[in-house]
Amino acid sequence: MTELDKPHHLIPDPDTVRERPPRVVIRVTLCQDNEIKQGGVELIDLWDRSGDDKIWIDVLGPTRADIEPLLEHRFGFHELAAEDSLSPNTLPKYDPFPDYDFLVFRAINMNVADHQVDTLKLAAFLGRNFLFTVYQSHLVSTDSTWTRLPLDRRMIDRGCDFLLYSILDVLVDLHFPLIDRLEESVDEIHESIFTETSPALLDELLHLKRDLNVLRRSSLPQRELFNQISRGDAKFVKEEHQIYYRDLYDHMFRIGESIDVERDLIAGTMEAYLSMIANRTNDIMKVLTIFSAIILPVNLIASIYGMNFEHMPELKWKLGYLWAFGLMAVVGLLMLVWFNKKGWLFPRKRKKRKRSDRRRVAQAKT
Repeated sequence: MTELDKPHHLIPDPDTVRERPPRVVIRVTLCQDNEIKQGGVELIDLWDRSGDDKIWIDVLGPTRADIEPLLEHRFGFHELAAEDSLSPNTLPKYDPFPDYDFLVFRAINMNVADHQVDTLKLAAFLGRNFLFTVYQSHLVSTDSTWTRLPLDRRMIDRGCDFLLYSILDVLVDLHFPLIDRLEESVDEIHESIFTETSPALLDELLHLKRDLNVLRRSSLPQRELFNQISRGDAKFVKEEHQIYYRDLYDHMFRIGESIDVERDLIAGTMEAYLSMIANRTNDIMKVLTIFSAIILPVNLIASIYGMNFEHMPELKWKLGYLWAFGLMAVVGLLMLVWFNKKGWLFPRKRKKRKRSDRRRVAQAKT
């Protein structure tokens, strides 16, 4: 058995996806005579396109030379669809063809701690009795579905469109734990800026904003794609299965709303950070101004007693030196008391707002 024929059962860790070099892996699942067979490309020869047998061909890390004969020559897929299935930057979309539907989805790939975020493309050719999936990097959604399929054969018994839904259901649900981790990071920074205003916090906010923008660019068109399918635009998605794609649309809508809320919170947090920096600068200037104001009358007294006039009342007074210093100290203390009474020295601290209150305010704005 060649490397292309070996099935791959391993479900990868999303945080280690980047470290694995891409390799071409073709996995085939054939449902024939109420029996599920899993293997390599040799199972394609056992499948009859005009019959009722169902087949799922899963291709990981293909190159044009590897996949073009299978896509264009053996299955007759359009050359533009085949080209889009290999392009890494194609956004979610739907293209109808007479014998199949061509769809592109984006899976999330994120390491929140290191701010390594991007989206991975999943291309799908969906026909009456076949599903062809093509992608360049390991996807948890396809690997988990491949593993579950022999244990839950109803995924393919109900049709290839339901099998595609099963893959996409995992793909969409993987957004939620990562969105939660982003929310926790934003909340931690929001709380930290009131006790610490270091440039590292601003740098972290800018990275989180970039991460959310990457997610938003792919989530909006993908949400619209699920809406198209749920409305019945996809010819090879059965009417009774459109409600499942409607559920995926609802999930993507919630994800989009969460992304927008977090973007608003980041914008508010950045404004609060800049306000804290400005307030800190104002506090420094206020302290310097207060000390300058105290020095002014003290300097005035010292200047008066430093004048070289022969006839001054306190020049020959034994306690004149102490009198001058005492007068300076009394004037300085009186000014400090007056400044403190005005609230210029030690302003009252505001109570911290709870995290739930901040999130409720941000959601109310949206």
